[in-house]
Amino acid sequence: MSAHDLYLPCRDVLEELVTQTLGVDSAAVVTGDGFEVAAVLRDGIAVEKLAAMVSSLLALSEAVAQELQMSGCRNVIVETDGGAVVTLRIPASGHELLMSVLCSDAASLGSVLYAARDTAHALGRRLLT
Repeated sequence: MSAHDLYLPCRDVLEELVTQTLGVDSAAVVTGDGFEVAAVLRDGIAVEKLAAMVSSLLALSEAVAQELQMSGCRNVIVETDGGAVVTLRIPASGHELLMSVLCSDAASLGSVLYAARDTAHALGRRLLT
């Protein structure tokens, strides 16, 4: 399955995540090397920049975890005064894919993390078929 073939399955799942998770206003699936696969983003977000940054952020976090002799980095959460960004790997064999979810400060971070993990696993299963 090529990156182009991944667009529709990823976009559908992202739309569902954004519309059904309170406080989530944007989400993107990107490649491990920082390129967009699919995104549902609020106005003003440059998907090219987001893709490159979250790819680098996750790679750096994994290097920190490895240096500290901790097991693999499951996710990265960046909390700000205006909300949070949750980034995690999508478990899809044959594809190095990441998902980033942006939420407002009104969102429950636990709920967003749960929804993001659930969505990543559902997307991984969907891409295997």
